[in-house]
Amino acid sequence: MNRKLLIADDDKAFQKIIARAFEGTDWEVTSADDGVTALERIAAQAPDVILLDLNMPRLGGRELLARIRKDARLALIPVIIISGDNSPQEQAAEFGLGADDFISKPFSTLELTSRVESASRRTRRMLAANPLTFLPGGPAIEEEVSHRIKTGLPLGFFYIDIDNFKAYNDNYGYLNGDNAIKQAAALFTEIQNEFASENVFVGHVGGDDFVMMSDPGRAEEIAKLIATRFDALAPRLYNKEDRERGYTSSKDRMGNVRQFPLMSLTIAVATNEKRSLDHYAKIVDIASEIKKYLKGLKNRTGSVYLKDRRLD
Repeated sequence: MNRKLLIADDDKAFQKIIARAFEGTDWEVTSADDGVTALERIAAQAPDVILLDLNMPRLGGRELLARIRKDARLALIPVIIISGDNSPQEQAAEFGLGADDFISKPFSTLELTSRVESASRRTRRMLAANPLTFLPGGPAIEEEVSHRIKTGLPLGFFYIDIDNFKAYNDNYGYLNGDNAIKQAAALFTEIQNEFASENVFVGHVGGDDFVMMSDPGRAEEIAKLIATRFDALAPRLYNKEDRERGYTSSKDRMGNVRQFPLMSLTIAVATNEKRSLDHYAKIVDIASEIKKYLKGLKNRTGSVYLKDRRLD
């Protein structure tokens, strides 16, 4: 499905320049010559991004932006201001009104398309974010996978599951369970920042399931670090008695009381080093196979990880 870009600018030549810049992409470009027409088109069908000129007839750009931000249905649409005044004071003023970005004329086509893509991506990730951790959720994870596949990037895909989380949640309550999820998310984000040059992505599928992506060459190093740090973190989430004995008691899914070890991680890593990963579903299937194998290991203690080394 095409994404929609609205150019709110009364300069016909400028409209044509922008339209040409997005030819051959998945962007559908429409234009409005004045603020009133722009507002009507936005209300009829909300675009994914708006390029807004400040000086337009009938309704100026500042007034149009203010109306967009006051409308709950439209408030999250990213708006990029296009202006010939690139002074810091002017930029600060427009950001104060609610602009998401500011591009001063003249600008390159590459700069413009990059800014539009970035604005669209930020908004989609925000809307799809997990409400507990604010990490990118399911749609954003699939989009990131598709982008890495499409661009041919080396891909290491981590499926991370918190073991024995249900037993912890049952014994310590939902508030503590939510805190444990947040602590795990913070740990993954911390490692993401430490490996900034490796283009690491962190997402939260939901519940106790997380996803990370990185260059496969550093995947095992990253997985080991995740496992080590989580194993240091997990005991601090339990009371002294459970921590010292190394387990907690809870009912299993059949209603029987069992002893459950402290929380740990199962980390399954699929890569495209030796296999073709051409679809998100295939990646998830491979990761699920690895996860099932790891969870079936006997006498395992603490977090475990495994990087797939099989050939197609």
